Amino acid sequence: MDFNGLADPYVKLHLLPGACKANKLKTKTQRNTLNPVWNEDLTYSGITDDDITHKDRRL
Repeated sequence: MDFNGLADPYVKLHLLPGACKANKLKTKTQRNTLNPVWNEDLTYSGITDDDITHKDRRL
C-alpha cells in the first residue's frame, strides 16, 4: 500500500510450472486503487499443445 492508503495491483499468470518466460504473463498495473478491474486479453506464445498435454509430468 502507498502512503495515500491505495495500492498499485497487478496480476501474474503462470500457465505451466517452471521458469520459462513463455509460461508467464502480467497484466497492466492499476494505479492508486484498492478495487482493481482488469479487462485485458493475454495471449501466451511459445506454448505447444504437447506442453499443455504433458504439464502433469513436470510437477
